[in-house]
Amino acid sequence: MVNKCANPACSATFRSLRAGKLFVKAVEDHSYSNGSGRSRQLHYLWLCSSCCRTMTVVADKGKGITIAPLPASATSVQAAS
Repeated sequence: MVNKCANPACSATFRSLRAGKLFVKAVEDHSYSNGSGRSRQLHYLWLCSSCCRTMTVVADKGKGITIAPLPASATSVQAAS
């Protein structure tokens, strides 16, 4: 369940899908065996309307799921709209 912004420095609480962006990331879980030796788990994360202007959610094999700055071109496109 999503209840707060995925940005650890932000204290915004989730109240509505209209405010911010919801992300769904599939992550392989090697600790569970379903015959193929791995399973995928879905992680739901939300960035508030303020944080999603400058950040996104990324899945990295080494770091897991983290937030990262948007590329400069995406930030300038959002600022223009």
